[in-house]
Amino acid sequence: MDIYKSKSYYLSCFTFYAIRNFAVVLITLLLLLSTKNLASAQPINEDFYASANTFLRRLASAKRLGLGDNFVSSISGANALNSNPAGLSFINSNRLITNVLRFPHTVAVIAKLNDVERYEDRGQYVLRASGLEFINYSKPLGTAGGFGFDFAIGHEGRFSRVNHLGKATNGFPETDFAIGVSYAVKLFPGFAIGADGRWLRSKVQDAENIRHIGHGYAYNLGLIQQFGEHLRIGGVIRNLSNGLSFTDNSIPDRIRREVLLGGSYQFHYKSVDIQISLDLNPPFEDGVRTNFGGTIWYRDFIGARIGYLRHIEKRFGSIVSLETEQVEFEDRLWKTEGPTLGLGLQVRGIHINAAYTPQVRPMENDGEQIRIETGKSVYSFSIEQRF
Repeated sequence: MDIYKSKSYYLSCFTFYAIRNFAVVLITLLLLLSTKNLASAQPINEDFYASANTFLRRLASAKRLGLGDNFVSSISGANALNSNPAGLSFINSNRLITNVLRFPHTVAVIAKLNDVERYEDRGQYVLRASGLEFINYSKPLGTAGGFGFDFAIGHEGRFSRVNHLGKATNGFPETDFAIGVSYAVKLFPGFAIGADGRWLRSKVQDAENIRHIGHGYAYNLGLIQQFGEHLRIGGVIRNLSNGLSFTDNSIPDRIRREVLLGGSYQFHYKSVDIQISLDLNPPFEDGVRTNFGGTIWYRDFIGARIGYLRHIEKRFGSIVSLETEQVEFEDRLWKTEGPTLGLGLQVRGIHINAAYTPQVRPMENDGEQIRIETGKSVYSFSIEQRF
């Protein structure tokens, strides 16, 4: 009798919770179902990720990068686009951001042990200089939430008017383009959900310098819960996608789905505003992936950011053999790790931000040493206008 009573009691409690928080339960179910459906639809090439995967991960504003690429709960407004779209609901004015990132020409030399137990240069990775520009716009809709629009262009290599065959190209060897829309709403005070979607176009080169174009879509779903005036926690599922469509099945077409969790705490002391935040990016298959950072603002005029990021991913790319001078292809883990720095200035509704972050580099395998000859730093710059 007590058992049946206990079951009825817990069932009634669950029913009451589900009715009272119907929107939350519904959204949770939708997230689970969408993740399951997308996971069952695998792209054709299952070995490596598309270049657009790196492009999407790089869509970060200078404000976010200065914080150690930290964004799950700490970013709001137009900075939330392609980060955690739920942050769109935490604004009360229109915001427009123009952001520029520059990635250096990087040369990494691989040294391996020889027969006499000395390290000898055997191979060389070369990452071409690349850049990324994007514009984000966000608009509050009152109690209806917030709306956002963005587009971005990424390019790699040197601009050329003709290719190696003498055919007119007037472009970069590899380019990525994205255009997206976002929406967020507060279901009840302090709790917001958001979603965004992007159409992607990616142009890549294969080993024979033949160009291939692929298209696809990617979606982000996020939520943020604010407790009082100081504490926020959040979560986001990024890059829900079936991959890109290339006519050549040998071209990597996967886009990596990610789940990130984070929290932030902010407080005011005299004329100074301080915020600290932390993000986790499980599962930690190839090592811990985490970002954390802090911001200090003085009188809403000038601010400084400092953070630390650690991101690891597997890449498939070309390496030049220093013995045969031939180009070979291999997969290897690449890591972006180190301190980040940012500076902000606010003048009459205009926010100017700059950030420094470390450049990605290959990880050493057993019996190897790697040295970076050139290209260790990434710089970004943004202008944000509020009106």
